[in-house]
Order: sequence, then structure tokens, then C-alpha cells
Amino acid sequence: MDTAFNAPGLERAEHYHDDPHLRAELNALTRQTYGFDFEAWYQAGFWQADNQPCSLVRDGKMLANASANLLDFTLGGQHMRCVQIGTVMTAPEARGRGYSRYLMEVLVERWAGHCNLLYLFANSTVLDLYPKFGFRRVVEHEYYQPWSAQPRTTTFHPVNLDDGEQRQRFIDALEKSCSQARLSLVPNVSLTMFYCDGPYREAVFHSAEHEAYVVTEHDGERMVLVDVFCERELVLAYVVAELVTATTREVVLGFAPLHSDGFATRVVDSDDALFVWGAAPTSVDGQALMFPLLSHT
Repeated sequence: MDTAFNAPGLERAEHYHDDPHLRAELNALTRQTYGFDFEAWYQAGFWQADNQPCSLVRDGKMLANASANLLDFTLGGQHMRCVQIGTVMTAPEARGRGYSRYLMEVLVERWAGHCNLLYLFANSTVLDLYPKFGFRRVVEHEYYQPWSAQPRTTTFHPVNLDDGEQRQRFIDALEKSCSQARLSLVPNVSLTMFYCDGPYREAVFHSAEHEAYVVTEHDGERMVLVDVFCERELVLAYVVAELVTATTREVVLGFAPLHSDGFATRVVDSDDALFVWGAAPTSVDGQALMFPLLSHT
């Protein structure tokens, strides 16, 4: 750990995910702030070097954190090396001392100009914070369609990730999956399994007929097709028709599809506002795009 911030006893900790004490401190602060932690993800072997917490610690107690997540995307066939800042948080007793500001300045200095895109997602309580570090709001668009047809007989069946064989087949499919989105996360088992082995664990389905996996959830009359994993490009209309229910009235995609036939777009209305660093236009400006839901960190 390095001394930091010119404050007695305050140290900056990085590259510590194999340190049980510091990892436990990060998990505790993350649970307190966001209601989840990284321990099961770590124990399953999915925490890789591309997830890089940058934390402030005093006497073994974690006071603040901001993480850099190194991610590869493709957009229109072009590769993009991106860095997403996430898990920005400060312990309640340490707020108002500039700790988050210091960590943000460290990460911006480290990554701005050294990747194709530096970005983050912010909730409504901190929308005024990130412009102070050179970030600006970029509007995302989601793809949706009203639905009134009856569902087709489905060939999709739940995946039991507690079954070792089913789990490995799913991981193999993630590694081999081709892009189904205009802005597509390059196969990233680590991040995808954070979601699919966590909050979306009951939402993973497989179809032998389509040779595809999907992550999907239903909320009343709304169905969200969160993501699709297949070695070939799928016709989404066929997949959607098997995943809706008799009560579905709207289908929403968790990504911007390669082909938008049948889908309309609207501004994303959620508590995750996209901010990108720098005043110059980027490749995501002025387009009807969204970062895939399973790429948020």
C-alpha cells in the first residue's frame, strides 16, 4: 500500500483481491453501500485482474473505493478498449473529506487518454459530481416493441448452474459467443458470471434447437431479453416469440441489436445515467445505442 492524500495513517490500496482482510473490507463497504458483495464471485474464480479496486484504508479499515474495470467492446466491427469506473463509495463516517474526489482524480489521471473510452454510470443522487472530473452525460437508447401475439411453444429450458456439466457448457458458450449487439462486450466470462451466477441466476435458459442461451426476466406485462449468447447471429424475433408469456405486452432488449427490425427506440429511463470522459465527441455520441446491461460494473 502507498501513503496517500497527505493524511496521517491513510494509505492507498490496490491489487489486493487475494488479500483476505482487504477483500473482506471491500465486501463490507460494498454491502453497506450497494447491498451486494464480491465474495462468491471471487471464490468461484471469476475475479480477474481487469477488475481493479483503488481504495483508501486507515488502520486496516476501508474508508473509500473507486474501481477501474478494463473491458473490450466492438462497435460496428471496430474494437474499443474501454475503462469503466464503478463501485465508487465512501464509508459514512469518512464522508465530506474528499476521499472519493482523490480516488476519482487518481483513476482519471491514470486512464484518460490511455483507452478508447473512459466512462461510468451514475445514479440520480450524484449527477452533479462527475462533471467536476471531466465527465459529461450521454443519453442511451433502449430498443422495445409492443407485444400482442400469443407465445410460441418454447424450446428454452432453465439452466441449473449448480450442475457442474450444465455450468461448464454455459461458460463454454459464453467464450464462443458472437456479437448479437451493435455495441457488444467482447466475450467476458468474468463479468457475465458476476450477473449470471448472481442476480440473474434463475434467469438463464438454454435452447438446443437454437443452440443458444438467453438471460430473460418478466416483470408483469413487461419482458426483458437481457442478453443472448450463441456462436451465430440469431433472429431475435424467433427467440422472443418463444420467451414471452400470454400476459406479455411489451418486450425490451438489454442491448442495442444488430438489426432493429420491429423495434422502436426511446431514451433509457433508469437510475443508471451514462457519463463519458472528455469534451470531444466519442464513438457512442449521437447514436441510438446502449451499453449491454450485463456490462455494467
